[in-house]
Amino acid sequence: MYELKSVHKRYGLSKVALRKIDLTVRDREFLVIYGPAGAGKSTILNILAGIARPTSGDVLRDGESIMHVPPEKRDAAMAFENYALYSHISVGENLAFPLHARGMNRADIDQRVKRISGILGIGHLLDRRPGFLSGGQRQRVALGRAIIRPADIYLLDEPVGHLDAKLRHKIRAELKALAEDLSATVVFTTTSSREALALGDRVAVLNSGRIEQIGTPADLYHRPANAFVASFVGDPPMSFISVEPRRGGDRVAFVTPDGMPVAALATDAVAGLRDEPGSTIQVGFRSNEVRLAEAGDPGTLRGRVDVIENLGYVKIALVGIGSDQVSVSFPTGKRLSVGETVAIAFPRDAVHLFQNARAIAHAAPSA
Repeated sequence: MYELKSVHKRYGLSKVALRKIDLTVRDREFLVIYGPAGAGKSTILNILAGIARPTSGDVLRDGESIMHVPPEKRDAAMAFENYALYSHISVGENLAFPLHARGMNRADIDQRVKRISGILGIGHLLDRRPGFLSGGQRQRVALGRAIIRPADIYLLDEPVGHLDAKLRHKIRAELKALAEDLSATVVFTTTSSREALALGDRVAVLNSGRIEQIGTPADLYHRPANAFVASFVGDPPMSFISVEPRRGGDRVAFVTPDGMPVAALATDAVAGLRDEPGSTIQVGFRSNEVRLAEAGDPGTLRGRVDVIENLGYVKIALVGIGSDQVSVSFPTGKRLSVGETVAIAFPRDAVHLFQNARAIAHAAPSA
């Protein structure tokens, strides 16, 4: 088990990469660190590998500090985002290099090279040098060189980010299966919500050097800790409508600034809602929790279709309601046009509620 304890990392006087984060990497888990570019994902991997040293805080392995342990003694295998391949030797030799360094015999080296190159689809490239490969091919070689040798922890820095969609999906599945087969501990960084949810046993959402939330993919998707996580996890992300509370009896109603009713929740379900003048309150919902309604249906919200995205198996309409936009999933066979006025409906008592970006209540997961 690896732990980061109050790790703070500053570059120079002004650039803060990590802000006193606490993070545990459990044995044999696939942990995904998910966040936008510049959030500090690579810095975490570099600190775990010993390539970078935190400005303050500690790094522990099985309860013992490893701050004094140099990178070559940490038994960490790392795939860098920028490949870091040896250009003067072949792909096969690049893959075999870490195995030679460990003194492995020739037969075992050949077997591992054949297996990993086959998984990654680079078996036909073993005799080429990196300079004659495409960017995607070089990235596969870099990933293969990282995972080919036994290691205590595998640190994979956006290892499939430059691959085409079909190959990314294939390698993502192979990588997950390989990690389970090897009972490996993996820390994987990505900017893709789909990758994070598909691969992670747990996912840590990182933003501007801070961990916003860490949990299972289901936790993050259905019970986001704040509006950032809600808007960043899921594709399409959660939609929000700005509302104002109206208390009455044992329920609290939420209406838009111009008086349209949006939701009504039991008072005990919103016990964390504070009466703060000027606070921002938002109702959030996923596109699959919203449906297009008929214009005459009661209790609907009306808006204008701004954009339609055709994903093949489903369509997503972005519907403008006041100054907000709501994503709505609908069947590909339904005819809808940009500029059309539509009515949307959703369960009024099963929504996500946020105050000043902090989660107050969550809907039950949709079936």
